[in-house]
Amino acid sequence: MGPIVEPAAPRAPFDPATRARLRAFARGELTWAEVEGLTFERATAIAQIGCDLAQAGRLEEARVIFEGLVTMNPSDSGAAGALGTVFQRLGCLDEALAAYDSALAADPDNAVALAHRGELRLRTGDQRGLDDLACAVRADVEGRTAASRRARAVLSALTASASSPAPRPP
Repeated sequence: MGPIVEPAAPRAPFDPATRARLRAFARGELTWAEVEGLTFERATAIAQIGCDLAQAGRLEEARVIFEGLVTMNPSDSGAAGALGTVFQRLGCLDEALAAYDSALAADPDNAVALAHRGELRLRTGDQRGLDDLACAVRADVEGRTAASRRARAVLSALTASASSPAPRPP
């Protein structure tokens, strides 16, 4: 006969509001961020830490931050796009594409995710990258993001290259 195991002490029941949030999460109506009460401002502050880590070259730490944010709120297009950028910088190209796809599923006009996915697609020989770059430019006509400004420059360079005459043989 094995050792006698004492039953666990009964847990305090959740309050009705918490119970309702948990049920809504189980039905897919709330994100875990909403269950936990993570505010937009707090999520933005956490994302800034991730960006600072990435800029400092601490990519694995930035990856953990952005993976956490995406887990907490899968519809956070900005966090998913940032995660894609970190994966791209880590050389994890399949993961980067998946993160960009996730960001764009949540927000098809995410200019940063469009531009970065476009560049990554072009680097891997996928001509759909041109469409992504064009969409990035349309999504950020004013050029508020560095990514959309870079997308515009790449498209301009490709257009100029395609329209210049072929060199004459000597």
